[in-house]
Amino acid sequence: MPHYSYEKTFAPGHSAGDPEELEMPCAWGILTDVVIAFRFGTDRTTHVHIDEVLHQIFPTNPEETYAFDGYTLTISDKYELLPATRKIYLRGWNEGDYPHTVAVAFKIELPERYTPAEQAIIRLADLWEQVLFGAAKGSSGKNR
Repeated sequence: MPHYSYEKTFAPGHSAGDPEELEMPCAWGILTDVVIAFRFGTDRTTHVHIDEVLHQIFPTNPEETYAFDGYTLTISDKYELLPATRKIYLRGWNEGDYPHTVAVAFKIELPERYTPAEQAIIRLADLWEQVLFGAAKGSSGKNR
């Protein structure tokens, strides 16, 4: 089961109308076990949500965001990603006076409708794609 980890430092002085974005490439499948970690000192001024293209996935109510201080949020829901997407986004903003970093980790489960051989081929294709096209961005989580 592929596991991904990313980090994004949000610059100060942004608002909901001026969000920043981190593209998080991933395999196609079922998004699960999402963890969003807010470091101490964010004072609930950094707001984030997770999107697939333009659709907000978490939190599920689109008018809301996550904003915590020194808290790690674990989301155990499952969400099947669109087959053509192969990436999700961390979008947010920082209303504070200092930069704040938010870490995100998640797993992608392969749908059960595949045989073990098909799952192995999909994993190999994902790995090959990362080697050829995504090694620079990959799971290092740095927004370059």
